[in-house]
Amino acid sequence: GKLTMSKLNTRNKYGWMNDLYFNYDFKFDPIKAYLENTQRMISRYNKKIYKKYEKWFQEHKHNSEMPDAFDIYEEKILIGSEFPNILNQSIYLTVYSTFENEFFTLCEACQEIENLKIGPRDIKGQGYIEQCRKYCVKVLNINFDSLNEKWAEIRKYQLIRNSIAHNNGTIKSPKKDILEFIENSNGITFDIKDSSITIESIDFLKTLIDKFTCFLLTMADLIMIEKN
Repeated sequence: GKLTMSKLNTRNKYGWMNDLYFNYDFKFDPIKAYLENTQRMISRYNKKIYKKYEKWFQEHKHNSEMPDAFDIYEEKILIGSEFPNILNQSIYLTVYSTFENEFFTLCEACQEIENLKIGPRDIKGQGYIEQCRKYCVKVLNINFDSLNEKWAEIRKYQLIRNSIAHNNGTIKSPKKDILEFIENSNGITFDIKDSSITIESIDFLKTLIDKFTCFLLTMADLIMIEKN
């Protein structure tokens, strides 16, 4: 009798995790919508500048006394060419920190449910997400084996995040696995000459959101299964 009751109470305690799917949609869907809308805005801006450039060029190309079209529109063209990079890098950092925060929240909720003195912040680890992983394994006793492959990928996203946040996208002496990861990922490139990453497409960021969401939901499932 008592054992069944306590198991039932625990199950109820973790029942809210079934709704995390909606929570992550609520957090990440606005970011996806922002990406798509801003990309359209950038495209409109660049088309407008190009049209003005073309018009000037056609009207004045035979008049050597008039300034060159590029001289007139150079600044606007250069500004417009930087927009995608600003969008993609800043959203990468936003998505990553949202993931970090949600992973932390998940761990702290488990700490509260299990009434534990130790929280994820008390664990030593390389960055917040490693603290969370260690917390799940060492404190919550979650078997992480089924997530190892996903985790290896997340560590690569972490490396890219650090390069953007601290070195403007530069990775000094990158290892073979990160180069292969970038090569096999859609929407990101690595320039060997500059040792720098460029996120070329919002597709890379949308995939990032899907991967992070999938990891968090799988993690929640594992917690629910192992704690019930």
